[in-house]
Amino acid sequence: MLPIGYDSNARRVLAIPELLQLIFSFGTQGSNVTNALVCRGWRDAALDQVWREVDDLFVLLRLLAPLQRQSLYVFTRTPTPADWARFVPYARRVRSLVFGARADERSLLLDDCVFHDLARTRSTLEILPNLRRLWWQHTLPTKAQHAVLFMHDKVTEFAFDVSSGGNELIMENALERMPSLRTLTCTCLDMFRAEGGIEMLRPLLTGLQRLQKVALPKDYLDGQVLRMLSLLPELQVIQFDNLGGVKCNEVTIHSMVEEGAFPVLNDLCLDSTLDDMRVYLTGGALLPRLKKLSVESVYVENPTAVQQFMTDVVRCYPSLELFEIDVIVYVDEQDACEALTLEHIRPILSLKQLTRLELRHNMPLQISESDLAEMGVALPAVEYLVLNPEPLALLKPRLSLDSLVSFAQNFPNLCHLGLYLNAEGIYMHASLLDVKTRLFPHLRTIDVGVSPIGSDHVPVALYLSHLLAENEMVSVLSGVAWHDDLYAMAPLYVEQVNERCHGWAEVARTLPLLLQLRKEEKQHRQDIEKEVEDLRMRNEVLMGTVQMNGEAKPIPTGYDKGCVVC
Repeated sequence: MLPIGYDSNARRVLAIPELLQLIFSFGTQGSNVTNALVCRGWRDAALDQVWREVDDLFVLLRLLAPLQRQSLYVFTRTPTPADWARFVPYARRVRSLVFGARADERSLLLDDCVFHDLARTRSTLEILPNLRRLWWQHTLPTKAQHAVLFMHDKVTEFAFDVSSGGNELIMENALERMPSLRTLTCTCLDMFRAEGGIEMLRPLLTGLQRLQKVALPKDYLDGQVLRMLSLLPELQVIQFDNLGGVKCNEVTIHSMVEEGAFPVLNDLCLDSTLDDMRVYLTGGALLPRLKKLSVESVYVENPTAVQQFMTDVVRCYPSLELFEIDVIVYVDEQDACEALTLEHIRPILSLKQLTRLELRHNMPLQISESDLAEMGVALPAVEYLVLNPEPLALLKPRLSLDSLVSFAQNFPNLCHLGLYLNAEGIYMHASLLDVKTRLFPHLRTIDVGVSPIGSDHVPVALYLSHLLAENEMVSVLSGVAWHDDLYAMAPLYVEQVNERCHGWAEVARTLPLLLQLRKEEKQHRQDIEKEVEDLRMRNEVLMGTVQMNGEAKPIPTGYDKGCVVC
């Protein structure tokens, strides 16, 4: 039976709209559909979550009028004012609309006449009046232009594909209808810059003065575009899609940061040669608030150039919190590449505020466990560490699975670790068995990339389960994030990577079960130890002695034995 007043108190708590919104935000779309059917009080809060993010426009539009498949989907009748009145309560709940991001979207099969009917019959100019995020990724000119229907001045985040036709119409309307944009994302599905693409973007990049974040195709970020962006007073983030390391159009900056440029920029991504980027970042004025720097070079760079780049950048920006550098070329060009050692990347050790470090290169990093100790002392705050887990040259790694103990001891705050290691011929090392403290208390992900692994994955899984026994859940990732074009001419590389990834996939599948068994084993051991300690105390009482500070002493006179035994 429930305590008196419990039912009424629970009802009052669950009648608070803000609390319901918070609870339902953790549910799935299916669970919130069920929640909407519970009672009138839950209906609005649950439906707000159901329709908050729409990733298939087809599902939303069929609430307006029935859709029927012919060659493409069309309305079976023209939407009426009554249809729009019924549709409005759903439309006002939509905050995010994504079109064309998935190949299986039924919205991609909507006929153009559906959008024409929307434009002709709508009762208000704003179809989705509370929309804040509009992602329109379709490349066909006719479909791309339909994005204009959903533009209005409350939209703060917009994404579109610059390789699609009809971009002039999209850009012109985006500038006029969405003056409050804070985030602009331009993708390029065909990986090559359209002729005149930068000139088409110029009105957007100069006219949207409230932009705070811009993401462009990497081959658009040349000196000309950077000069445009440098004049935006609120711009904080410049990012790009690295396209898996593929070399697109040649990008050159050939300039330096001018005085007063980028007053609040804190996150910057660049793609060019290391020397070109070094001159841009350090040769002129400095970026006063830069905290995150990601650079990529798709050219052969010798270790000296890497070292010089890091030296100058660290000298000018000692407060960096994120540093990411990718130096990657095609497999058939990597014979000219030289491996990096700790000496080449030593300048990074001066970044005392660094929390995220990512290094990627064609060749495996040549670092030892003693190098890890030096890095750990110099970079105590690092939480996200990636040390080239997926080189394109499959040479023997210097680090082994035993090196994970060194990582755990030298980088205690890690939540993500990526590395290239040797997991062949594994056995339980004595140093691991002697460890008494918890290793990797915060670790959630280990990315082993293309690390070699023996044909028998079981010893590796057992080793990791012992190493990570105190962790609730750790995911093991493997594979290559680089674009297929980089190693298209190396079928042997593909074969070796597939074989290694299969072994690591088995480890990833087995490890959660072993961790659960370790957890249950630990709990069982603690229960036994507790029971043994209780029996020991009882035995001491019966024998007339009690263990105090390691010495057996007589029980004091007047000590009540019976109550303890009972």
